[in-house]
Amino acid sequence: MNLKLFFIGVGFLIAAYLIFQNVKNEKPSSEKTNWEGPTLSTYIGLWGSVILCAIVGVGFIVKSLPTQI
Repeated sequence: MNLKLFFIGVGFLIAAYLIFQNVKNEKPSSEKTNWEGPTLSTYIGLWGSVILCAIVGVGFIVKSLPTQI
């Protein structure tokens, strides 16, 4: 097992979790929210970052496993 790749994967998963905690209760700015909150492009970018970090983190963890599996 390659521990360096494993911990890089764990780091990406932690980053995804922290970004998720930041964005989960936010709503994009609109008339309903009185134009408070992130813009729509920032909101979509944050969710994209969560998804991308989670996928990369899982990929690094799978890559760190022994090749016999």
